[in-house]
Amino acid sequence: MMTIEVFVTGPTLTAEAEHDLGDRVLRALTTEDAAPDTVMDGAREFIHVLVSQPRTWVTGGPPPDAAPRYLVRLTVPGSWSNGEFADHVVPLVTGAIAAAEPDPSRLHREPHCVVQVVGLREHCVGTLGRTTTSTEITRLMTQGFRESGERPVAPEGSTIDPVCGMRVEWDAAKFTLTHDGVDHAFCAPSCRKVYAEDHGLT
Repeated sequence: MMTIEVFVTGPTLTAEAEHDLGDRVLRALTTEDAAPDTVMDGAREFIHVLVSQPRTWVTGGPPPDAAPRYLVRLTVPGSWSNGEFADHVVPLVTGAIAAAEPDPSRLHREPHCVVQVVGLREHCVGTLGRTTTSTEITRLMTQGFRESGERPVAPEGSTIDPVCGMRVEWDAAKFTLTHDGVDHAFCAPSCRKVYAEDHGLT
């Protein structure tokens, strides 16, 4: 579950341009060759991109009309808010926004796109009329895959995360668990925790 606020100042964007910018960011964060489409579709339903153009924006440097500024705030469960997650999403978000610019390389030369990652404490986000933990959010996002019975075949040297269907290379696997004599690897701690809870493991 993620809320992405994209604040823009510079030449006024049309409603269509705002929607295109938001869609670029959404697609950048939910396109992954190593994950099944059902999981990416499930993730998109829990991600909300809000694009707005504040009436007042004061900053230094060249005039925004000539050099638009972007401030992006990603609000995520606290367990996701770490350096590894930021290292992954900051380039994706910057690249998605830069691709909508006349000069796609500008935002990699000038500090005019600032991306902030903000973590919410556990139990401080909710849906379905109740608070939800980061593990419950992962369970909801991957429900379609787990119920589909879809089981991708892993290439040699890799395995498939049984919770989300993501391909995980054994050499790089950080989160593992053995159950009934079978070794499993997971893409993230939340997927490992879902599997452990569902199978009564600690």
